[in-house]
Amino acid sequence: MKIEHLINGQPVAGRDCFETINPATQEVLAEVADGGEVEVNAAVAAAKEVFPKWAGLAAAERAKLIRKLGDLIAQNVAEIARIETDDCGQVIAQTGKQLVPRAADNFYYFAEMCTRVDGHTYPTPTHLNYTLFHPVGVCALISPWNVPFMTATWKVAPCLAFGNTAVLKMSELSPLSAARLGELALEAGIPPGVLNVVHG
Repeated sequence: MKIEHLINGQPVAGRDCFETINPATQEVLAEVADGGEVEVNAAVAAAKEVFPKWAGLAAAERAKLIRKLGDLIAQNVAEIARIETDDCGQVIAQTGKQLVPRAADNFYYFAEMCTRVDGHTYPTPTHLNYTLFHPVGVCALISPWNVPFMTATWKVAPCLAFGNTAVLKMSELSPLSAARLGELALEAGIPPGVLNVVHG
């Protein structure tokens, strides 16, 4: 199996690749595209280009797409749990009953929260003080090798829900579930370039 980068909604082959190995069996699971500066720059450019459109989408509309991504994760728990178990060595009972369902919950939570964020006013005798919340732009998201899928969703869900775009980079020790997350984001209707995945 070959795993490629996901940049602007398209699979992108790497100039080099590395193997990801099942830690329990030492079996090679996949050859994964090994990214570098070129791929990162392309992913950032894609995320930057789509940012104004994504940030300008009403929070309620973003919430629908984020919720749909949560639904797709929930519908594919068994598959994602198996990927996670094979790739990082966690027991299937934990990935299937706790970690992947929790990942879906992260999207449900932030889909709800992004519609409830409002600014605050702070009365003062001489000035008008207030806060407004705005998306900041392209975010670099890095997830560790342990519990990779759930920790990635801790970063991806709030980032996208609040109108930012992202480049996700997983540990080279457990990159497979990120590839699936990128596919599911597109399936959910999240526009190409909003979530990019670069391996390496």
